[in-house]
Amino acid sequence: MTAPHLTSDATHTRALGRWRMPPEWYPHAACWMAWPRHTVVSGARRHEVIRELSAIAHAIAKFEPLHVAVDPAHLEEAVRLLPVSATLHPMPVDDHWMRDTGPTFVLDDAQTLHAVRWNFNGWGQKMRPMPDADPQVAERVAQALGAGTSPASLVAEGGSLHVDGEGTLIVTQTSILNPNRNPGLTRREAEDVFRHWLGVTHIVWLPGSSLDTITDGHVDGTACFVRPGVLLATGAGGDDEWSRETRENLRALRLARDAGGRPFEIGLLPSPDFEALPANVAQDPDFAPEYVNFYLPNGGVVMASFGDPMGDARARDVVQQAFPDRRVAQVPLRGIARRGGGIHCCTQQQPAAALP
Repeated sequence: MTAPHLTSDATHTRALGRWRMPPEWYPHAACWMAWPRHTVVSGARRHEVIRELSAIAHAIAKFEPLHVAVDPAHLEEAVRLLPVSATLHPMPVDDHWMRDTGPTFVLDDAQTLHAVRWNFNGWGQKMRPMPDADPQVAERVAQALGAGTSPASLVAEGGSLHVDGEGTLIVTQTSILNPNRNPGLTRREAEDVFRHWLGVTHIVWLPGSSLDTITDGHVDGTACFVRPGVLLATGAGGDDEWSRETRENLRALRLARDAGGRPFEIGLLPSPDFEALPANVAQDPDFAPEYVNFYLPNGGVVMASFGDPMGDARARDVVQQAFPDRRVAQVPLRGIARRGGGIHCCTQQQPAAALP
């Protein structure tokens, strides 16, 4: 199978009123995850990754219903490692990055659920050969729910987007406006697409990252909304290139205003001390130890720890202070982080709404 063409006919696309993407703290009907095939991650690395995926799944299942897309070849393994309460959906799946390959769920004014497909192309066609299944995961998830689905008229990933539910969207230039996804696309053209599908009125553009060779600087590794007007963001105190990029993104956030004209209140999350981590982890160029890459299930926060006891504890304290009414669950993460992502990347919220 091939990725859907950008001009494909949409199904069930008519909204009552307008479409909007709820913020992540909006009540969820469920969380969606994916179980990877051995062709994508194998051997010792696979054992580490699926063990961590299992831990994430068990943590989330304590807060809300969990659905997992599983390739039929790995169904027995998934049944053994996932919570008994999880609903498994056999379907072709390549990787476990459901945030990027799965749909972004939106609602219309009648609270009807709809799935937007962002035309996944392997993060700018970085994967050779391009996996067969992942470009179709978003549509298959929608079909499993009986929800309408439409392709957006640009290429993006769910990790590219953070909304506040009051009209503000934060994205990065290096991801959305990258020629490897959207050659020739202008900022205004991208904003028109986001306004239509996400219901936003104001878009904050961050510089992003030229050093991130996987996602090209997804926003979910940089910042997230706590509530309208309030953000948590990755901080940086070093003098290396990564720290300088991080400070440029923070500078853009501090200069920005939201849809209501307010400056952002920004809490900073530290990075772990790399000297406290095993050398093979700390020196992995794809290692992404981003505490901000967490998931917000109903009533909770599921976030990562990386093995630096002091850094992990500090980050947990910052998150707990930001979400005093939520229970924080911290899951050890190394294998997934060494693949360039985090817990937010592995999950996708399905807002509580009426199906068509």
